[in-house]
Amino acid sequence: MPITRALAVLAATAALAACQDAGQRSVAMLRPGSSFTVARIDGAPAPAGVTLEVGEGGRVTGRAPCNRYSGQLTESGGAMTVSGVVMTRMACADADRNLAETRFGMALGSVTAARRTGEGIALADPEGRERIALVPAGGS
Repeated sequence: MPITRALAVLAATAALAACQDAGQRSVAMLRPGSSFTVARIDGAPAPAGVTLEVGEGGRVTGRAPCNRYSGQLTESGGAMTVSGVVMTRMACADADRNLAETRFGMALGSVTAARRTGEGIALADPEGRERIALVPAGGS
């Protein structure tokens, strides 16, 4: 019965890994009332003033590099998404902020996971790449 025991150990290991993965992807760490400053977008420093706030029912709002935005944070099948994102359409005269605005919108739409980091929370894409780095509002 060593093969049966080995299969049982493999199954238990896979189940544990799935639980850990689901925990990392959980939106639970983005609790209603949480406020964050966006520190990085795709690894580049975010312009000053970019924020993400989590409201009741998973509503997210904040300031992108040029505009205000809102969307819906959901979790399904272990993956989180921010969907239904709408933004104001104010002109962005600064070329760097305009580029960051585009990158932020693309990054926000690609998020499927959240994980804790030393500084706060990383929002990552399906490949595990950090797309948006969040620090608690008032953090560094």
